Amino acid sequence: MIHARVLLVLLLALGYCNGKAADVVKPKTGPISSFTSLIRANAHHLLAAASARATSITLMYPVDTIKTRLQMSQPLALKGLFSGLTSSLIGQVPYGVLTFGSYEIYKQKITDKFPNLPILPATCVSAVLGDLTGSVWLCPSEVIKQNIQGGNFKTTRSAVVNILKKDGLTGFYRGYFGGVVRDVPFRVLSLGSYEVVKKRYVDMKERSGKPADLTSGEAALLGAFAGSFSALTTTPLDKMKTSLMTGQSQGSYLEACRTVMEREGLGAFFQGVVPRVGLIGPSVAIFFVVYEKTKQVILREQGKK
Repeated sequence: MIHARVLLVLLLALGYCNGKAADVVKPKTGPISSFTSLIRANAHHLLAAASARATSITLMYPVDTIKTRLQMSQPLALKGLFSGLTSSLIGQVPYGVLTFGSYEIYKQKITDKFPNLPILPATCVSAVLGDLTGSVWLCPSEVIKQNIQGGNFKTTRSAVVNILKKDGLTGFYRGYFGGVVRDVPFRVLSLGSYEVVKKRYVDMKERSGKPADLTSGEAALLGAFAGSFSALTTTPLDKMKTSLMTGQSQGSYLEACRTVMEREGLGAFFQGVVPRVGLIGPSVAIFFVVYEKTKQVILREQGKK
């Protein structure tokens, strides 16, 4: 399947990024063994990502439901705003671990191998690879979640059973490329802008003699800026992804674009933009506050041992 091929490519990429360390690994261990050793060495990133993702998803979930219903052209209702939360957490927490954990690993290995590479290209390449790593897990949970939010099914179980009955396992990867086309640019924009602004801000703090660690307020402001900017610019991609995953459009991403244009007009590509920015700006802010603080606490505790 396509997601298995994507995973293989990413494992090989990690093996390449591991530089000289990868050269001394015995051939029989391969990229998978290298990958698992990197995971163990970067547990603080993974734990921080899991905590941050769970917190931000839960707090902002009602806004996400409103955004999905607007994109499906449904009447705005306040009932069932937490419908599908369990499915979302099952998908989003491991996705956060895979995406942000592997992002930090990719970035570390790329900067080690190419020390003179500017931060923006290193961040962008790492963001693409990290998001592709997480996409294999994310897509099935997004299909289930958005069908529940849109009222196609009432429970996670009924969604799973009906999708399996109608489309088989491939039904859980409906709109996969639509999700990737939306998420990869979003991740590049959000992480790229966050890392660049963060580096400049931290450099400024260090020159003035202040601690380099971000406070909660600083992390929130930087995260809100990065999230709002990337959410606004990728709203049309999100609309097409929702259309594919909920069955309102069929076929390729370009066909979904054509269908939305014919049925709803050009303005439909920005349906849900206000709740999307209202969701993602605060959500990214919450994420980076929890992520930075959890990482600082873990590293501080490890330093005491």
